[in-house]
Amino acid sequence: MGQQLREILFQIELIKRKRVQEFLLGIGLTPGQGQARILVFVDAHPAVTQKEIADACMLDVTTMSRTLDKLQKQGLIIRERDPDCRRSCRISLTEEGREKAEAVREGFSEIEQMICSGFREDEIGQLAGQLLRIKENLLK
Repeated sequence: MGQQLREILFQIELIKRKRVQEFLLGIGLTPGQGQARILVFVDAHPAVTQKEIADACMLDVTTMSRTLDKLQKQGLIIRERDPDCRRSCRISLTEEGREKAEAVREGFSEIEQMICSGFREDEIGQLAGQLLRIKENLLK
């Protein structure tokens, strides 16, 4: 029974990952580099530091720095010197970056709707509770 559950969860993750990758590529973002997470986080927290973004998005500083370089080249973010720290920059979104962040939120919302389609609210609650138990078991 455990093997069947593991296989189903694995298949769900692969399908979801494929949908997310297709969506991100469709809006001009690179999957797997945290671009979507960064844009949504910076949109909600304007003028944050690179370290704050790295911590919130769970990205190592090197990957995050390269990703910010790409986002800046695409015209989605602006880096400005932090007046409080000469070695730090504040990151903000351009107008195009804000539009892209909104597209990310809308796309992820559509994927969530796909996942929940056909379930009643109480069924979603029960499933969420069971998945939390699996998570807790893995954290032991």
